[in-house]
Amino acid sequence: MSIEVRNICKTFGQFTALNNINLEIPTGELVALLGPSGCGKTTLLRIISGLEEPDSGEILFDGEGMACRSVRERQVGFVFQHYALFRHMTVFENVAFGLSVRPRKKRPDKDEIRKRVYELLQMVQLEHFANRFPTQLSGGQRQRVALARALAIKPKVLLLDEPFGALDAKVRQELRHWLRRLHDEIHVTSVFVTHDQEEAMEVADYVVVMNQGCIEQIGKPEEVYSKPATPFVYEFLGNFNIFHGRVEGRKFTVGSMSIDLPEEQPVLDDATIYIRPHQLELDLHPNHSSYFRSHIVHINPAGPIVKVELLSEWNETIHVDITQERYTELNLRKGMEVFVFPKNRRMTLWNDREEE
Repeated sequence: MSIEVRNICKTFGQFTALNNINLEIPTGELVALLGPSGCGKTTLLRIISGLEEPDSGEILFDGEGMACRSVRERQVGFVFQHYALFRHMTVFENVAFGLSVRPRKKRPDKDEIRKRVYELLQMVQLEHFANRFPTQLSGGQRQRVALARALAIKPKVLLLDEPFGALDAKVRQELRHWLRRLHDEIHVTSVFVTHDQEEAMEVADYVVVMNQGCIEQIGKPEEVYSKPATPFVYEFLGNFNIFHGRVEGRKFTVGSMSIDLPEEQPVLDDATIYIRPHQLELDLHPNHSSYFRSHIVHINPAGPIVKVELLSEWNETIHVDITQERYTELNLRKGMEVFVFPKNRRMTLWNDREEE
């Protein structure tokens, strides 16, 4: 089922939660609403579900307006951050709840409910926990029960509000992989809210980046990451270095570093370049055409990537990520002078005046 969001606005008192939101979600896609706290992503999810009413605009499922449709009529499955399981019910009873409370004419018989519940428990790998209570399960297991319960009613749309937010890092990572595999099996149109950039990039087919009640960019994870539409998107999607410099002809210059600009780059006077730590390299000698001097302030060699913090020749902090092999080859130490250079010449520029 496709979802279309048209001109949705929502305010709470003087606070604008959503400002003219337009969004199309194709059938069967897994879409992440990504953004900082207070950006409006959960409000949008609740409006799609019917749990919240917009001030204006409309929600359409397969082209049909949902304004007068209740949550049940919209056939939406909702998974909350804190599970919302019934503590006095077993795992089996929790998963069966949505089926057992249906009107008598639409309610499956007991054998059919039992078959459906065990199919779902097997799908979420909890078939041996049917008789346990939520308090006897781990956080990751509870969230899988919550997902099975949402799927029990065979929803046309699955909505997840920060589904892994209450879990520790290792369990979150495991469940992200599991959710991606599960979605590839069931292909139900799904929308999930997260403020975790890595989570969105790893799980979603499309990412919707939100900020202050507006959509900043929509695209596939690799598109949003490699071609950010605004400075906010670039800054929100990972670590970065900012270089404020001047543009002369087709070159951007900051300190002693000069970078050639692409032909399609608009003519600017002063601009800002954003460069991620992994897009910079270090050397002990000025062996490159574009570089600047820096001194090493701190080295964090833990993990597969070595994180190096430097002080540039113009006294600003710079972060560079290098491989363990390169770290060993250079024999880096705190206090050393090194030369920093960009790995490639295609950089994202913004006019400084436009950011002010």
